[in-house]
Amino acid sequence: MKSKRWTTSNRVRMSVLSSSLSLTTSTASISQIRRARLVREKQQEEARANTRSMRARLAEACMEIGDTDDLDCGSNGGLDYSDGDRGTIGLPPLDEDNDDELDDELDDAHPVYSKYFQPFMHSQPRSHRRHDTRPRAQRNRHAHQAWQAQLPTLVDRYLAWKHNGPEELAGDHVFHIDVIGVFQYERHVNVIQKADESANAALLRVGLLGCSPSQPRIAIRLECLELYHQIRRRQSSFSLQAMMKVLCALQNITYSHHLRAQLSAAFDVYLNILRSVHTLLKQALGRDGPAWKLRGACPACAFEQPDEPPLSPARLHSMDGNQSAKRLDGSGSADSRLFHSDYFIPHAEVERFKDEVRDRPGEAAREKRFTTCTDNWTAAKAIEENQIQVFEQTGIFVMACRHGFVECIAEMKRSGELAKYGLAAVSRLLDVCGEDQAVGHDVGCASKKTIASSSLGNEVQEKRLKVVVNAFHGFAHNRLCQLENHPLYQVGFGNEDLETCERIFSSSNNTAPLIRHASEFHWKQFLDLHFSQWDSDKYLELSRFLYNNYKQALYIIQTHLAELERFKRSKDITDDDFESWHREELEYLKRCAGESDTTSIATQYVELLEKLNFAEATYGSVTQVPYLTYTPAEFTSTAGLNESARQGTNAINAEYASALRKYQLQLNVVANFERQHNITDRWTPLHREYINAREYTKHRAFIRAVEELEGLVVQRMFELSKANLAKTGYKMRKHISKAISRRSAAIRAALERYNKLAPRQRPPRPKLDYAEVIGYSLLGEFSLLKHSHYEILEKPWALPDNREMMMKYYKLQRSQEEITRLNVEIRRLQAWLDFDGERMKVAAQGFRDSGSSELAFEMESMYAERVRVNDFHRAQLQKIYEMPGYTGCRPIGYQPRVTGDGTGDEYEEDDSDDDDGEAFRLGDTLDRVPQY
Repeated sequence: MKSKRWTTSNRVRMSVLSSSLSLTTSTASISQIRRARLVREKQQEEARANTRSMRARLAEACMEIGDTDDLDCGSNGGLDYSDGDRGTIGLPPLDEDNDDELDDELDDAHPVYSKYFQPFMHSQPRSHRRHDTRPRAQRNRHAHQAWQAQLPTLVDRYLAWKHNGPEELAGDHVFHIDVIGVFQYERHVNVIQKADESANAALLRVGLLGCSPSQPRIAIRLECLELYHQIRRRQSSFSLQAMMKVLCALQNITYSHHLRAQLSAAFDVYLNILRSVHTLLKQALGRDGPAWKLRGACPACAFEQPDEPPLSPARLHSMDGNQSAKRLDGSGSADSRLFHSDYFIPHAEVERFKDEVRDRPGEAAREKRFTTCTDNWTAAKAIEENQIQVFEQTGIFVMACRHGFVECIAEMKRSGELAKYGLAAVSRLLDVCGEDQAVGHDVGCASKKTIASSSLGNEVQEKRLKVVVNAFHGFAHNRLCQLENHPLYQVGFGNEDLETCERIFSSSNNTAPLIRHASEFHWKQFLDLHFSQWDSDKYLELSRFLYNNYKQALYIIQTHLAELERFKRSKDITDDDFESWHREELEYLKRCAGESDTTSIATQYVELLEKLNFAEATYGSVTQVPYLTYTPAEFTSTAGLNESARQGTNAINAEYASALRKYQLQLNVVANFERQHNITDRWTPLHREYINAREYTKHRAFIRAVEELEGLVVQRMFELSKANLAKTGYKMRKHISKAISRRSAAIRAALERYNKLAPRQRPPRPKLDYAEVIGYSLLGEFSLLKHSHYEILEKPWALPDNREMMMKYYKLQRSQEEITRLNVEIRRLQAWLDFDGERMKVAAQGFRDSGSSELAFEMESMYAERVRVNDFHRAQLQKIYEMPGYTGCRPIGYQPRVTGDGTGDEYEEDDSDDDDGEAFRLGDTLDRVPQY
């Protein structure tokens, strides 16, 4: 085989002169040189590609977060990626031999963004951003002060733009700004600025609002802000973040947190402008200030007419607390702004009542002379102490009229539902509305005592304020409380259930997820925004409320009247008998509600004597053996008794000493009790007083068994209602399901204890089964089970049929009262429709006469919206006037609508929306639950 030889053709000596003029000589084969060159070219190409990709991503990230100070724009609008002598932005330089080639390639490259992705920047050259060393709270405070200084001008510019359109203006100074709209993002929009106006004033002239008070870079169109404003009013759970993500999706922009902050800043200013405009309009109409919410916000309650029949109570209100609107302590601490709302009672006014009661109404009423029904609601609504410390605002306390208009709100701070919140609301009610008012509260029986014992007690008595329990909550109170405080038995309350606050909270709970971590300013601002829209919706539904209530009252009268007449004829009774049954039951339960002092002393004495007898018997059983016996096996040869014998002896001695000590202690307790109550002769089991007290003690044990059973049933009702509550989380539902299962087992155990005691009563009480107890959802039956002083089972008011008809009788009475109240409210609403429109016309003319044409146009816009709503009210009132059975006044010039053949008798109602009306809720609730 011929050997291979090296020749000069495949081996090369190379001399390379570097940029430093140093000569390097090396020897390599041609194939090595070729491979090295290919590897180097591949590395260089990969480096170029990586560099271009990294620069593109870096520039894109800077543009998405708005940090464009380090990105310079060339004359053609493209990006210059060089950074002076430092090479490319954020990247180390490549080999020096390739720098020029790479720069030439990048100069010819296309921009890294397309026409669908626009960076947030000015077209003007920008200097590097100065690092701001001020604290965030100081920056926010300065920004707020800058906005407030511009607010009057911004209000004027907003009104001019809204009613006159964008202003065409010629000027020398033009600045550029990027604009966010609903469907379009615009770069470098030219805005003309006058010499004496701020940048935001210039922006508002063309329908834009900047995100910064001094040097805005980005502006948002007012149409976009108004869109979110209307969405947020009607869907309180739709957040700023969600809105910004929607805008980014529509404009193909990647969402970033700073975009949400910019929208939040602009939206706050926009709401401030709207509030300023509405304040001017309300002042012109005389409807400004906190008192207006109570004095005239609801025309059906407050717009009284001459010669109308008097109503007693004059107005019906509801108040209650809600713990959903919490706010974490420390949230938004950098935002020191204060929000002023006509809804909220000032904190100082609430604190005026902080020392009048020591705890919330339910807990303040736990004295023996009070009813125990409030304990159920206290346990169900208590807030744990560790939760109170976490939250600064723990909820809100609301008062509203029966038509749903929110009248005042107190923020609950670091506490549960204390009595001071209710007292502050009642104080404002008495100051504004005056005499003969009525308020419903879920613990109204305790609230009535709390208010009477407070500094408002004399005023409440003079102005005849009535405090009752709500209809639905009232059926979880004991029977005595129902007879005294339930609206079904209160003259003049009509069919009103006073559960308005529960409906308000079912809506306001939607705001809770968005205000939990908000600043105090935003917490109050968004609650104010929600309740403002709530009141607008209630005004729109006012005529329908009246129509549904009228229809319900007529239905109850039509059905119950005939049934009651048949029952009275069959039993040979009159309406007076129903009233007397109510009085007899109330008097009986009052007699049974408490113990006399003599009975209480006798019961305590007998209990002490029985303990003494037990201690004496125990001591006698220990000492009945006269001596101890030992066997020889129990002794040892050296130490006497062995260990086991000594331990037995010590145990006997210890038992003897313990029994003697307990006997002597109980003997001293009995002797001390006898001295305190002047008992000279000690009772024995043969004494008549002893026998009577012991029988009564047995009955008290039975009452405790019934109360335990009642409490478990109440808790089960709460848990079942919570299990069906909307938006209850999965974990909470699982927890509630387990609690219901445990509660069912506890109910069965309590039922067994009751059934053991029931036959021993005089007269014997009936035994119960589980299904029957669960059916006691009204809890009225428990009151009859507890007391056995008299033969009440034979009383007419204790018979099931009579009790059912007695309830229908009171429903009939309340329905007739409801008709009377509705006739008055319908007349008030009809008069308001005419007055409201004329008042707005006069106010608009007043603005025009004073030269405020923009405010005149704004008032006319409000008038146009109100005309639309009032026309709907007129149509609903027309339906009421044509309703068979309507007994109220009709307006002057009223003409019934003619349909079909012209007789007017073929009118057909559209009841598609009426079945869901609030008016039927009370009746449906009462019909679904067992009667008592």
